[in-house]
Amino acid sequence: MDQQLLARVLKEGLKSGKFTLGTREVLSDLKTSKVVIAATPLLGRDADKLRMEAEANKIPLISTGRNSALLGRLVGRPYKVSAIALRSISDQDLRQLQE
Repeated sequence: MDQQLLARVLKEGLKSGKFTLGTREVLSDLKTSKVVIAATPLLGRDADKLRMEAEANKIPLISTGRNSALLGRLVGRPYKVSAIALRSISDQDLRQLQE
């Protein structure tokens, strides 16, 4: 995965204010999301539920290859972030992230 693309997409998503942070919060906002970006490894019962719900709603779930602490820093948060749902992303950026 292109880390620069990921950083740019996350920055734009955070700037727009159309995002949700955290696995449980993402689960509740999943139906209005276009993509879910998750830390690696995404473990636990909530993680399994997130995978199943994303698949059921046909929402792409993209693993970053980064742990939750690094993902948190990437989005400018001083805490761990396990998952981020973006409600606004261009189709071209989405395709590039999925490659």
